[in-house]
Amino acid sequence: MDIALEAHNLSFRFDGRVILEGLNFQLRRGESYVVLGESGSGKSILLRLLSGLLTPKKGSVEIAGIDLAAISKEALQAMRAKMGFVFQDAALISNMSIFDNIALPLRYHTGLRESEVQERVSRKMDLFEVDRKYDRSIPAQLSLGMRKRAALARALILEPELLYLDEPATGLGAEADRLIARVLKNYQEKARAGVLTVTSEWPFDIPIADRIGFLEGGRIVAEGPTREMRAWLEKKIPSGSTLE
Repeated sequence: MDIALEAHNLSFRFDGRVILEGLNFQLRRGESYVVLGESGSGKSILLRLLSGLLTPKKGSVEIAGIDLAAISKEALQAMRAKMGFVFQDAALISNMSIFDNIALPLRYHTGLRESEVQERVSRKMDLFEVDRKYDRSIPAQLSLGMRKRAALARALILEPELLYLDEPATGLGAEADRLIARVLKNYQEKARAGVLTVTSEWPFDIPIADRIGFLEGGRIVAEGPTREMRAWLEKKIPSGSTLE
């Protein structure tokens, strides 16, 4: 089994509050995994721990068998070039144009000529149907949905091996949701990328999900193939209730 990402006995506390405790997790190459949990259950913190943006109090995170705590800052920075991120609020740089936001990883991590940067950014914007009239707009001038599309384009611009998505469907309509699901599924299969999504939205329709894990009490208390977990979740979360 080709493991892209693995967490061992992961624990994290904030202001004395236990957020995660003894969490174990695996993501395989070419797999899409959805972590479902209530708001405040630690989903976003989990993403940051698994990407090396935060350091666990206990336990370890390994990417391709490499312990993130055992490598230099320079090596960790190089490893992040193989990761793509979409945060809940899109996290685009506020004073930078949409086009330059998407181009930033290419300009920072590669030595490509500007003409090649322009071409790659254009292709990704077209892929996610980011309206080109917004090329020189700053993020505040766009809807949340359009900012999310731009953030997804930026996340894929370096063709990452790992993709981290925090509430990716928030602010999107059904049509945009289907477009993004299709693009991500195609990318996952083509690049054999591991895709990790965290969300509190239930019920949801994420056709790219191979497995679902339920985060509760600081641990993933149940996980399995999407069809099996849907049945489990329907029993645990009564119809008409939410995780918010």
